[in-house]
Amino acid sequence: MARSNQFRLHVLIACGGTGGHLYPGIAVGEVLRARRHTVTLLISEKKIDALAASAHPELRFEKLPYLAMPSPLSPKMPKFLMGVWKGLRQCKAMIKKENIRVVLGMGGFTSFAPILAGRQCKVKTLIHDSNAIPGKANRLTSRYCDEILLGFGEAAAYFPKHLATQVTGTPVRSALRQAANDNKEDPYAFFGLNPNLKTLLIIGGSQGARGVNNAVTHSLDQLDALGVQLLHITGPGDYQEVCDAYQTKEIKLRSHIAAFCHRMELAYRVADMAVARSGASTLAELAYFGVPSLLVPYPTAADDHQTKNAAIFDKAGAGILVSELELSPEKLAAVVGEILNDSAKSQRMSQAAQQISCANAAERIADAIEQLVDK
Repeated sequence: MARSNQFRLHVLIACGGTGGHLYPGIAVGEVLRARRHTVTLLISEKKIDALAASAHPELRFEKLPYLAMPSPLSPKMPKFLMGVWKGLRQCKAMIKKENIRVVLGMGGFTSFAPILAGRQCKVKTLIHDSNAIPGKANRLTSRYCDEILLGFGEAAAYFPKHLATQVTGTPVRSALRQAANDNKEDPYAFFGLNPNLKTLLIIGGSQGARGVNNAVTHSLDQLDALGVQLLHITGPGDYQEVCDAYQTKEIKLRSHIAAFCHRMELAYRVADMAVARSGASTLAELAYFGVPSLLVPYPTAADDHQTKNAAIFDKAGAGILVSELELSPEKLAAVVGEILNDSAKSQRMSQAAQQISCANAAERIADAIEQLVDK
């Protein structure tokens, strides 16, 4: 919803700590800035935050200490409470000094102090939760919010019924959206892959990729027999071990292995299928690019929320959910072959993924902010 040039807000977006909070927050900030609002993004002191911020010199970032709530009886609890108090004081000073009118939290305890500060300063407050089962931080923070924005409608059941909820979807990074249809660069050439072969993309998300990496490296002979080529994003911790596993395999000759991928838009464009965790941001990106997927939920994710996320894609026909315990080499190769060797099935899954994609999630969140201020 485009607004009059006379309508200006200063919006504070708390989005630090993980890529799942950070990139959607940046996407919303970009949309708000394009609408000529002022935006300040609160990030943590973690390296991933600094790396992401360095790619967006047009946006203003401020740092707030990263907070992860310990168990109630943990000796770390006093330090956590002190961090909340310091963050609360810092945010209240910022809100008052800079005439901030809206605080948006993108999840995690890093959002708690900014939202509470917003409520105490009597400005509008919202949180966004990307997962089908919201985290305990968002469930707690929701008490101080005027509205709750959701990636999946299924999450609404976990919040108090008297709180207003709205399904917006989860924003996809603008760099990915802008590049989705950009044919200027050959993605196969970028990765050194063959455009005449089916490509299996393997990604682990920002955490917990080891189970996926192990499953794939134990399946290399079976995948080789399928005649596919692999684009394997291992994460830094497993990179050398994964490279060693490929070393004696013939499929290494038609594989690209990397610890990181800074050009995920190109990776999604070459992918005929993906094997991935089922974090909300990864799912949003797979859906946006219409990539069929074998989804392996991170087994120790809080409240097993990744299984619930993956189940939504499985039910919609966009992905196939397989638990890490069930993911034998034979099972992995069977599912990959079932999708890649059946063009009609692959096409149906791709279309199903695109149908559940909320391509304009960032714009919907910006709309919700503007409408809330109008009330």
